[in-house]
Amino acid sequence: MGSEMCIRDSNHDTFGLGQVVAVAGAGDNREVSIDFGEGTGTKRLLLRYAPVEKL
Repeated sequence: MGSEMCIRDSNHDTFGLGQVVAVAGAGDNREVSIDFGEGTGTKRLLLRYAPVEKL
């Protein structure tokens, strides 16, 4: 996932489908906030560690 990430659908191995609502940082410090819906809520994830797939 590169800097082109904006509000769009994504998939995480543990949390499932979600919608990216914010992106911050650059390079190894790039962080995304993804809303996974009721039950899980919004999670802040570092892209270098998180198994997130852009859909």
